[in-house]
Amino acid sequence: MACKDDAPDEIAAEVADLLYHTLVALAHHNVDIKAVYRQLQARR
Repeated sequence: MACKDDAPDEIAAEVADLLYHTLVALAHHNVDIKAVYRQLQARR
């Protein structure tokens, strides 16, 4: 939602929340972050 308001500090806070929850999910499911990087690389 912060992106629509062009609010850099709020955008950073929302992205921080997203990254935190993503890393928690990866850890909970024992998925290595390198698997995510490989998926991103394959999309290039």
